[in-house]
Amino acid sequence: MYRKTNRGLLALIIIIIIIIVAGVYLYYAQSYNPNVQTGMNNSTNQSLVNNTSIGNNSTNVTSAATTISIGNMAFNPNKITVKSGTNVQWINNDNTQHQIVSDTGAFQSTILNPGDSYNFFFAKTGIYGYHDALNSTITGTIIVQ
Repeated sequence: MYRKTNRGLLALIIIIIIIIVAGVYLYYAQSYNPNVQTGMNNSTNQSLVNNTSIGNNSTNVTSAATTISIGNMAFNPNKITVKSGTNVQWINNDNTQHQIVSDTGAFQSTILNPGDSYNFFFAKTGIYGYHDALNSTITGTIIVQ
């Protein structure tokens, strides 16, 4: 009987160790991918500069920060030009959830509830197309010079 109890306890310990190792592996596999840079959700940080739309729903931005509003099932502005080193903030001002996803995998937010925001720092020049993963007809472009 003593041996049976030891075997059962040993099996339980091994199962717990396997679960812990698998959990740690999955956590680090999701949080570290050198090919994808992620921003951060921040539902309370509203301190960034809010640039408004000019004419054709696009804005040239010269500041180090800009904000894109998500409302009425659209990004506003949906096309902006910024300098390298700009932090862009998306704020969900809509009454439904949205998720910002780069067309090339450069960035991806978590699902944004109404009032939530997502920030991404654009360090490299290029053209960054993006869309709402929950409604792919909502699209936008950021040109980084």
